[in-house]
This record gives sequence, C-alpha cells and structure tokens, in this order.
Amino acid sequence: MRLVHAISASLFFALAACGQATAPTEADAQTTGAVAQSGGITAAERTAILAALNFRANASGQVQNACEEMVTPQLSVADVGSGPGRVVAFTIGGGPNQLTCYGDGSLTILMRQTNGAWGEIWQGQPGGAIVLSTQHNNGNDIATGGPGFSFPVSQWNGTTYVDANRTVADSALGDARFIPN
Repeated sequence: MRLVHAISASLFFALAACGQATAPTEADAQTTGAVAQSGGITAAERTAILAALNFRANASGQVQNACEEMVTPQLSVADVGSGPGRVVAFTIGGGPNQLTCYGDGSLTILMRQTNGAWGEIWQGQPGGAIVLSTQHNNGNDIATGGPGFSFPVSQWNGTTYVDANRTVADSALGDARFIPN
C-alpha cells in the first residue's frame, strides 16, 4: 500500500511540476489535501529554521542528512489549526540510502516561531504528518505515518504536540490531510 501511495504521489507531483494537471482520484483527495497554504517561506525564515535545526546549507541550498548525503529539504507552510498559528513543515529525505536514514519515508519536523525564535513543536518519521480533523486547544491532532496501518496520534497542548495515548486506523482517516513528504 505504501508503494502505491508513493508512486501515486510521485506521479502527481511530477505532472504538477510539468504544469500539467490531472483529475484527482478519491485517494488523491484523501492524501494530498490542501495542507500547504498560499504564501511561501521567506529566505530569512528558511535560514533561521535551518539554523534552529542545526543544519548548514551549501550554495545550492542542500544540507547533510542523517546518512551524510547532501539533499534539498522542503519547507512549506502547514495549516494545523489556529492554536499553533503559522507553522512551517520541514521535510528531509534521503538519496540512495534513505531507507537506512529515515525508514520508509522522510523526516518531517513542524516548526513554529515564538518570541522571535523558531522551535520544534512536532517530529515524525517515517511517512510524515497526517493532519486529522479532530482538535485540541484549536490545534489539529496529528498522526505519524502513512497508509496501511494504525498510527500514533499527537495533540496540541497549547505549546507543543504531545502523545495523545491513542492511535487512528488507516480506515478512519476520512478527511485527513498529509503534509507533503
């Protein structure tokens, strides 16, 4: 199931990058929901987030991942509710050694600026973040993983995401949205 999801997502993004649109399927609507908001990440925000995560970008914007490969991290604004406010999703994968670095997926870290400094409020791997429709303290609950299993859930406590001591099954994802990974 993960392979099918990965292939579908790759094809979707490849066609989108070429400027071609495809009609979304029901599965696409479930897994590629509008998590990224309009309005991008500024160069200053990117630099500050990389510094907060102890990454140093080279002239091409690449950073060294856990397997010591140079890769380009993805940063996007993520809508996880009004409680957390403006959140940036930092996603880093791997090259040929991704499976030994991050398992079956990427590392996703949600960052939030508080009192002028960027800090981590959630981290998940592999598979990234699944934004659920349920909320706590005006922040959407987040499950860790990808299609095919039952996933641990984190909830917003007003400052950060904490373990909710529950899981959600793949069959119950319904209108959940995946933060791109």
